[in-house]
Amino acid sequence: MRVAIVRLTAMGDVIHTLASIQFIKAENPDTHITWFVEEKFAEILRHNPDIDTIVPVNLHQLKKSPSLSHLKTIIDTVQEAGPFDLVIDVQGLIKSAILARVAGENVAGLDRKSAKEGIATLLYRHTYPVDCAEIAPYRFASLLAQALNLTITKEMLLHKEPYLYCQIDEACRSIEPFFSDQKKNIVIVTAASNASKTYPPEKFAELAHHLKEHNLLLIAGSEAERHSARIIEEHSSAKLLPPMNLNTLKYAIFKADLLIGGDTGPSHMAWAMNRPSILLFGSTPKSMMMETPINLAITSGAKVHPCRFDKSDRSIATIPPEKIAQTVQKVLA
Repeated sequence: MRVAIVRLTAMGDVIHTLASIQFIKAENPDTHITWFVEEKFAEILRHNPDIDTIVPVNLHQLKKSPSLSHLKTIIDTVQEAGPFDLVIDVQGLIKSAILARVAGENVAGLDRKSAKEGIATLLYRHTYPVDCAEIAPYRFASLLAQALNLTITKEMLLHKEPYLYCQIDEACRSIEPFFSDQKKNIVIVTAASNASKTYPPEKFAELAHHLKEHNLLLIAGSEAERHSARIIEEHSSAKLLPPMNLNTLKYAIFKADLLIGGDTGPSHMAWAMNRPSILLFGSTPKSMMMETPINLAITSGAKVHPCRFDKSDRSIATIPPEKIAQTVQKVLA
């Protein structure tokens, strides 16, 4: 059976959707899986042995600079990847539904009440309900399981095998000197795509003082994020890692003894790699992750809607650094 999965963005959602693939292949080893993903996130999927074909598309560039020739290139790329017995749109947006429909006629997706953009369901042949209040990895697993008529339970997800892989290259080896052989290595994801999910740098600096016996490494992407991370570095013993591509980022998280961060894609990599993590939640519910004995959530205590998030909510800043430090000791014990 040839199956196409459409999950274009965002990083955390791509990571959480990917958790289900090992169970699909375990149930039906002969299933050929093709994944359509936004180009900038394709590296997340690479080296995973359960994905047969990765098809990167650059819809972001098309939106930024509309071009008929670029649109034709995308359509040709999508159609040439087929044919497919089933296309599953996990995203539930108009753009993902259109891409899924270009890929094939037999398209499955969320029902109208579950999809973020309900009109997208007009392009589906099969629709399925998914509770938006469920934990993120299980939400996506539920849709895939219904579409493929198989079972993926929360218990299965709790006992998953690690599923993010990296290729150890020169860029990976270049960050190895930052890691300690004598101390616990804690990586801190200092920012997120939205300010409401970002813990303030001065609070991270305060946390760093509570954790000064450990080797603290800061992860930051854009120049604005790196500027904030330098504030933490200047006021603590933490060291800012150099800019990294996604392959090197996976390697850094793999080497870490613990990750601390907000509800953002890089933070969710730790759960995917079965590495310990502490995630901080303010404007989003902790159902955006799956908690385990080594993957814990700390919330601000703010009342949060399970499906609609208030980007003006800055309650994440109220989480006491001391509470995070106490949780670190618990996880590392």
